Amino acid sequence: MILNSVIKFFIFILGFILSVVMISAQTEISGQVFNVDKKALAYVNISVKTSESATVTDKNGLFKLIFEKDPKTNDSIVFSTAGFVDKQISFQDLKENPNVILDQKQTDLNEIVVKSIKLNDKLIGEKKRPMLTFTKFFNQNTPTAEQGSVFQVYSTTKIKAYNFYIMPSSRFEELTLKLNIYSLKNGLPHQNLLTENIIYQTKTTGWQCIDFSNYRLLFKNEKEIAITLQLVDYKKLANEDFVFGVSAKKKLGQNLWYRYQSQGNWERATGQYIANIEVAYNKTPQEKEIATSTETLDNLDDEKAKEKLAIMKYKNEAQNSNFGRNKSGEFLVVKDAKIYYETYGEGPVLVLLHGNGGSITDFYKQIPFFEKHFKVIAIDTRGQGRSTNLSKQDYSYEGFADDLFEVVKQLNLSKIKIIGWSDGGNTGLIFAKNHPELIDKLVTIGANLYPEGVDESLLNEIKNDFENEDNTDDKRLLKLMLTQPKLKPEDLNLIKIPTLVVAGETDIIKKEHTDLIQKSLPTSELLIVKKAGHYVPFEQPKILNNEILKFLTK
Repeated sequence: MILNSVIKFFIFILGFILSVVMISAQTEISGQVFNVDKKALAYVNISVKTSESATVTDKNGLFKLIFEKDPKTNDSIVFSTAGFVDKQISFQDLKENPNVILDQKQTDLNEIVVKSIKLNDKLIGEKKRPMLTFTKFFNQNTPTAEQGSVFQVYSTTKIKAYNFYIMPSSRFEELTLKLNIYSLKNGLPHQNLLTENIIYQTKTTGWQCIDFSNYRLLFKNEKEIAITLQLVDYKKLANEDFVFGVSAKKKLGQNLWYRYQSQGNWERATGQYIANIEVAYNKTPQEKEIATSTETLDNLDDEKAKEKLAIMKYKNEAQNSNFGRNKSGEFLVVKDAKIYYETYGEGPVLVLLHGNGGSITDFYKQIPFFEKHFKVIAIDTRGQGRSTNLSKQDYSYEGFADDLFEVVKQLNLSKIKIIGWSDGGNTGLIFAKNHPELIDKLVTIGANLYPEGVDESLLNEIKNDFENEDNTDDKRLLKLMLTQPKLKPEDLNLIKIPTLVVAGETDIIKKEHTDLIQKSLPTSELLIVKKAGHYVPFEQPKILNNEILKFLTK
């Protein structure tokens, strides 16, 4: 009894010491942001490009910025808000003087002057809330996070109001939201078009209207604009958990935009906000009319549409997980890119490589399982997820494999196991061919040797998407699938490491092609997962995880 009490006491003391050490390891900077007239600036975004540390000033311009670890010497803390020039301050300078002054932007009024012409009224977006919706939740602890959608507009467009739908089951006393409007460049939200902050408060759920009559929101020569919302402040109901979400509809296109802070990469998900803009416009004779969006999956019987709807459900679950934006995530600098990765668990190293256009979040059903057995290192491929890409060259699986080699080298990993899904499987095969000394086991899921190994209907769909895609990065990713990989069976003959080749029963990879891959690998096994297509990790995670674990541990 006495011994147990002593042990418990020492455990308590140890826990207390560790908590003190963790708290002391944090750095906290408190300050205030002003304009040149010494007027406090409310709701200014404050963030660091390669860090989770980010915050927003309160209504009095006050901020508190907490760093789990000090930023790198070449990283600047960026202060940004509508109508003011972004300011970059070094970590050391901010510690010495946390009171920041922002310079107001000079606005060229000639750019937004429109001759006296008659403007037509129109509503662009979702007019009503369909029966089948899902919710995009806002995290009250992340006021820098933005979520929104892209709208087509005319060459001359005055935005009169923005309407959106707060899910009825939200629980709050009051919300304070910051609205942002961006131009687009290469398909991505780019420059803030506002000259001042637009702040909206509400105490109700259901349809909301942000009236722009007090703002000059007249834009010229913008084909598309992105409108996003930030939850910058809130009051919770007494004795109830805070919940706030905006309704979205299931849609085949990816028009749900998100970034965790103002210096973060934009991420896209399938679906469309239940939102619309009221506009007055004038169009040139060459411009087409913009149709109100009507494409939903509510009443589709087509099997492919149903499959896409199910995948969207998994994608939304993945986006709402903590994977892919964990505070412990790290960046590594490789040639022309910064590669983002997250580490979980202890033991032999297991690297996870996602598919085309995906991210670490796609392994949300695998990471919790495998971290119990391995040290899991999940990687965002360059130009995807939170990894950046500065190169203008075409993407290639050889290049992705080179990035992986740099990660392995910089992390001083002697031997790794790989699970590669789709494009990640292709990268895994090339890495195993080029660096056999660094890998002891490989799992490929839905990999292919060349584009013709994929179902023709999908290739035609990719070709169509490629022809109609404006975003440069997305276009390069589509081109990658149309032109690569360029592997031959004899290339696989050189890979002597044990390999598990996995595909779904109804995979978009042709069955004979999967068989060819397995037969070309000297020491390989084949696993065809029933009741699954190309998205086996989503559709049959229990079966897949257990079978992979057996293979990796035997």
